[in-house]
Amino acid sequence: MIVQTIPHGLSEHRVKAVSPTDVANGIVRWAPAKSIWFSAMTLIAIVGGVHFFSWSALILFVFSTGFVLLFGHSLGSHRKLIHNSYQCPKSLERFLVYCGVLVGLAGPLGLLRQHELRDFAQRLPDCHPYLRHGRTFLMDGWWQLHCELLLTNPPAVRIDPLITEDPFYRLLEKTWMLQQLPIAVLFYACGGWAFVVYGVCARVSAGVLGHWLIGYFAHNHGEMQYKVHGAAVQGRNVHWTSLLTMGESWHNNHHAFPGSARLGLRAGEWDPGWWVLMALSKVRLVWAIRLPADLPPRPELSLVAAAGDSSFRLRAILSMIIHPDRLPSPEVMWPGRWLTSRWMCRLLDPSITITPKHSAVRLTLGLNGRDSIRGLPALCVALAHNRRTAVRFFIASLLPLAVAIEMGRSAHKPHVI
Repeated sequence: MIVQTIPHGLSEHRVKAVSPTDVANGIVRWAPAKSIWFSAMTLIAIVGGVHFFSWSALILFVFSTGFVLLFGHSLGSHRKLIHNSYQCPKSLERFLVYCGVLVGLAGPLGLLRQHELRDFAQRLPDCHPYLRHGRTFLMDGWWQLHCELLLTNPPAVRIDPLITEDPFYRLLEKTWMLQQLPIAVLFYACGGWAFVVYGVCARVSAGVLGHWLIGYFAHNHGEMQYKVHGAAVQGRNVHWTSLLTMGESWHNNHHAFPGSARLGLRAGEWDPGWWVLMALSKVRLVWAIRLPADLPPRPELSLVAAAGDSSFRLRAILSMIIHPDRLPSPEVMWPGRWLTSRWMCRLLDPSITITPKHSAVRLTLGLNGRDSIRGLPALCVALAHNRRTAVRFFIASLLPLAVAIEMGRSAHKPHVI
């Protein structure tokens, strides 16, 4: 049941709504400019990437994508412009925000407004599925990459005039797509069309697609250390993408402490954005860095006793593959509809107990009555058990893909923690 008043904790939020239903009622429709932009960049990247492939262009893609994600999206757009979690010279701030525009998501003001609306909506007991990634994987992909949400009664989003009236940000907002042109000209002069395809089109398509993928998984699958009570959706920590996202995948931490400049809060939570901030602070280009201890207390926030679905604990599953001697009495249970017991015995090591279970939905690997893992990660562990070292490491290299596929296939339950 939806409450009829805005929670007190949102009274200072940039978004001002009359009723919680303001972010729950609306329609999703196709957004031509957004759809054509992403589709064109992706098509050129695929076709041109094959035709103009070169190793130097591929290196440019990796470097330029990592650069704009780290300095632009993470440090510029997110941690500075949106959350103002640290202070720096205005010239450095504008440079970082400009790099954020080069990711290709939107203009700085549009990105800020969309983020604030989504953040406000997710903290309420209910909101539109578009705002909480609350549909199936494919449907959410269509919505986020090609559509826009039109709320029936859109709330006001009040941004500081120092941001909205900044002439540089206003220029970037009007010309954010065109900002790729100077980079394209520079890359063409350096390496021809191969550099343009990989350094602009492939970079933009990877940035936009990756932003949606992390948004989907970070709101539906992964580990939880904190829970925000009364929120429509919880953030999740997606461990295996921490380096690819420059630390942005520690989304459960971010939901708990949105104003913190540090996203990876515990040992082993790699956060490249935080590392760069620390380096910049050493040379006094960054100061007044905010951490969870500097933020106001949140009565609605609590620790979660158990963290995440064991099926997706990538580090633990990887350890099972590389060190099979640490795996106690494995037992495989599978639906038994595709492979007979004879074939399963041929595929797996004799030390694994094989139990057909026709009522099972997914192949499951039981660990001597303790935790269990299921689906493709479970199959990887079973296939690697007691194999040669080279085979185990080859299967280990496929594990991130297996985990990603399993996460996408798992049942979608946006309101179940």
